[in-house]
Formats: sequence, C-alpha cells, structure tokens
Amino acid sequence: MRVVEYEKNTQSLPYQLIKGVAMVSGVFALLVCALLIANNLSLKKTDPIHSPALQRLVEELKTNPNDQALRDEIRELDQISRRAFFTSQHFNRTAIYMLLGGLLVMVIAFKSLEAYTALPPFPDSRDPKEDLAEKAAWARKSITSVGLVLVGFALMIALPWESTLDLSEAELVEGEKEGAAEKTEGAAVASTSKDAPAVTKPAVAAKPAASAEERLKNWPGFLGPRAGLAEAKGLPTTWDGEKSEGIRWKTEIPLPGFNSPIIWEDKIFLSGADEKTREVYCVDRESGKILWTKKVEKVPGSPSVEDNPEVNDDTGYAAATMVTDGVRVFAIFSNGDLVAFDFDGKQVWAKNLGIPENPYGYSSSLVVYENLLLIQYDREENSFFTGLDVATGQKRWQTARDFGPSWSTPLVFNAGERDEVVLVADPMVVSYDPKNGKELWRVECLEGGEIAPMPVYANGMIYVAADYVKVAAIDVKKHEVVWETSDMIPGIATPLVTGDYFIGGLGDGGIICYNAKTGEEVWMADTDDGFYASPILADGKVYLADRLGLMHIFEPGAEYKELSAPALGEVIVSTPAAMGDTLYIRGMKNLYRIGP
Repeated sequence: MRVVEYEKNTQSLPYQLIKGVAMVSGVFALLVCALLIANNLSLKKTDPIHSPALQRLVEELKTNPNDQALRDEIRELDQISRRAFFTSQHFNRTAIYMLLGGLLVMVIAFKSLEAYTALPPFPDSRDPKEDLAEKAAWARKSITSVGLVLVGFALMIALPWESTLDLSEAELVEGEKEGAAEKTEGAAVASTSKDAPAVTKPAVAAKPAASAEERLKNWPGFLGPRAGLAEAKGLPTTWDGEKSEGIRWKTEIPLPGFNSPIIWEDKIFLSGADEKTREVYCVDRESGKILWTKKVEKVPGSPSVEDNPEVNDDTGYAAATMVTDGVRVFAIFSNGDLVAFDFDGKQVWAKNLGIPENPYGYSSSLVVYENLLLIQYDREENSFFTGLDVATGQKRWQTARDFGPSWSTPLVFNAGERDEVVLVADPMVVSYDPKNGKELWRVECLEGGEIAPMPVYANGMIYVAADYVKVAAIDVKKHEVVWETSDMIPGIATPLVTGDYFIGGLGDGGIICYNAKTGEEVWMADTDDGFYASPILADGKVYLADRLGLMHIFEPGAEYKELSAPALGEVIVSTPAAMGDTLYIRGMKNLYRIGP
C-alpha cells in the first residue's frame, strides 16, 4: 500500500512544549509507580503491627490480663501503629490518583503531537512508504497497554494484606494459637433477615473494653448497666430545683438533646444538636464543669443541611443516648452521623449510616457488646441491624431487617444458654446472636404498633410494648406469648420489671402496675402529666420523672404509695442516671447533680 508521507514539524515551539509535557508526565508516572510499589513492599516487610514491642506486650497480657497499666501501654503503642498504617494507606490512594493522572496526561500529549505536521508532498512514484496510519495505531496501543500494566501492577501491590491489624483483641489475646490465617478467615455473605449476615474483618485491633464488673460500677448507656436496675444506694428523695435546694450543681448544655446522660468514673457524657450543628459534651462529675465540647463535622457521607431529614419536636436532632465501652464514647444523630471519641475528646472515627427516614426522627440508642457497637437502624426502607468494631467503626456484620421505622433500643440478655439481643419493630420481636447478627427466633405480636420502649428481660420473659396496641410478655424458651393486654400501655417510656411487678409510665399521664407473671392489673396511679423518661430502681425505690419535672418516688408493691414528688423546675424527657448516692438528671436546658 502506498500512502502520502507527512513530515512532523518538530522544530515548532508548540511541538517541543507538548513533547516535553509528554516526557515529564511519563517520567512522573514511572516515579509515582516506583514509590507506590516501594511503599507497599516496605510496609509488608516492616509491618508496624508486628513490631517486637507490641508482640511482647501482647504476650505479657496473656499471662496477666488484669494489668491495667499494661493494657494502657498496648493501647498507646497500638494507636501509633495504626496511625502509621493508615498514613501509608492514604499515600497509596493519593499515589494511585497521581499515577492515573500522569498516564492520562502522557497519552493526551503524545496524541497531540500528531497534529503538528508540515505540508504533504505531491504524490510520486518513488518507493512505497510505510503505512503510517497503522504505525500510529500500533504506537497508541503500545502506550495504552504499558500504562494499563503499570496501573494494574501498582493496584495489585496496593491491595490490603493480612496483618494483626485485622484481628480483634479477643483473637489477639485468646486465639493466636490457631494462627492469623484462621482468625481472619471468612468471606462476606449476602444477608437477609433470616439468613447469616454479611461478615467483614475489622481493620484494626480493638482496644480492651471494660469488664462486666467495671460496667456495674458505672452508667455506660441508656438505663445503665442492668436495664434500669441501679447499684446506687442512699439516693436523695427531696429537692427543689427552683430554690436550688438539694442541687449540688446545675450546668447549662449549649445545644438541646433528648438523650440521657451516661457516666464513666469521673466523667459524664451527653450530646446535643440542632438543624445545623451536632456536638458531644464531657462534663466533670464532681464540679459540673464542661471539660470539652466537640463538634461532629467532616463526617464521610454526611448529608448537607438541606438534605437532613425532618424531625418531630418530641424527638429532636439528638434523641439517641450515647454509650461507652470504658475506652471510647459513641454518639449518633438524626442525620445518620455516627462518631467515636476517646475520653480526652479526640475523634477516633466517624461515619454516616445513611439518612434514617423516620416519621418522628431517629432515636434508637446505642449498645456495646464486647468489642462491638450494636445499632438498630430501622427506617422506611432498607432497615438493618449491624455490629461495628468499636476501635475502627468498620462493619463486622450486618443483617437486613424487613421492617419499617422503630424507635426502640436493642436489649442484650442471657437466659442461661447464650447471649442474645432482642430488637422490636412492627410487627415482630426478633432475637439475634450479637456476635454475628444471625437471627435466632422471632415472635409476631405487635402488628400496627409504633414502638419506642426498649424491651425488658426478667422472669424468663421478654416484655415489649407498642403504643395504642398492647403490652406482651414472651417466654424466651418457648418463643410464645405468655400474656398480653391492650388496656394501659407505656408508649414511650421503657417499663421497669422488678420481682412480680411490671411498672410503666403512660405517655398521656398515669403510672400502671401489672403482675409481671400474669398480666393482671395491680394498681393504677393518676399523675398530672405523661412520661417520656423511663423509671429506674435504686435502693428499693422507683424514680420516675414526668414531663413537668416532678420525680415520682415510690416503693414497688401491691399498692401505690408515693414517698415524695420533688420538682426540678424544668421539663424532663430524659432518663436520670444514678451512681453512688447521687442522681444526674438532664432537663431541657440544664444538667443537674442532685445529692451530696
């Protein structure tokens, strides 16, 4: 084939500039590729998580698991190691974008060089010329192929690799004999509400969570460590908030929130939010001084203010109560933002779970189980129940739920055979294995109910309630309804079950007491206002605050005998926390310490 030969105008300034750009971008891409490969090979070789110091400390912890100083040292070294790991991963992501950009510029520049040609000569009968079109196509294919090979090789090198970083603390301390390969085994499995949920490996080792004994000494989440049964003794029964009588201190909280305070040792945690701002507060338990305030911002995936879901005035933007594992504190808000801070206020991780489309707004409180953060995320569509690694926020498992909105909170309990976690939503009560999210059993008994109260476990039964529908008691062994009533129903406040008595505050006013074993009404007491706060039992007395700010204090029994009804002088919708001989109550504007 004879073709007309085009001679490139290689002496022009544009040609030289584009050629220079092409050469520089090519060298740049090669350099970035080399750095990317070197970074990953170096990381694999040195592996910050397998440092001799960390391995030595982990071995020591096996022989002395109660050494708190050793645990703190492991935490500090673990944090340094994780920071090094994630810095390297950030470099990988940035380098890949730079590599792709360099290759793209190089290809465009070489392509542009073809435009700079001299005028073609007249056709002649000289020797046949080379097929330049075919040659140019071959050159383009070669450049593209080389680029793709470089990118593919770099991506392959940059893929995640297995490390101690991928193991939970329980696996580190108790399961190393089985080998790291066995510990991190398991592929993600598609999840349905009845099938095994998707399980993914955590990205970093979880820091040691608090023991059961430590939790009992504190107030780590909604309703404390034992679902409303407090260890406190000698709590006050008289005070007057308006006259500041019996009030140790009162602290104004900057932003509103319907969540209840949680306590760990000398620190109180609570959250607040409005349409634009979300904050977490740490308050000194002794003085009432706000130790730190942290804004929740720059959360990956967080919606804009315009896209935030609408909330009901009775729910607000920060209704869900926080939780702590004794190392970190966790908070969730109405727009789906979820955040973890350490006790010094440093953000550990943050993520958005997707907008929770609920008619009243999101209010399911958070729960910690071992090294998992359990979240009930019931909404209009795509509801799910998930367990996240407390140290990283990474998904360990997630189970789809075929239910609509619910405002209830998960309940972890043990009936003697295994740990279970119960979730309630119209129309089902469903039990799951908290370790992996696999469904264990379900009972349909709350059809048509708007469910806010948290389920309660006592007497071998799970007690549930749905406003305007019923109260039901379910045998956890037989998975059958033992009794139910549609008369007086605690619609918002979680009921309290102690001995033979089921006690609940009614949303429209009044306190109801049923026989917890038979469902028969024991007594009914009238009140001037309804209840959003849940009752707690401390030192043989029930403390139940109504919305007017009156604390109804009485002993559980066959008759209602009110001991006192002190007034806070401020609306109360949050459940009080009790530690030692002191009550901590959140009003609409202030946090109070009541007691010595």
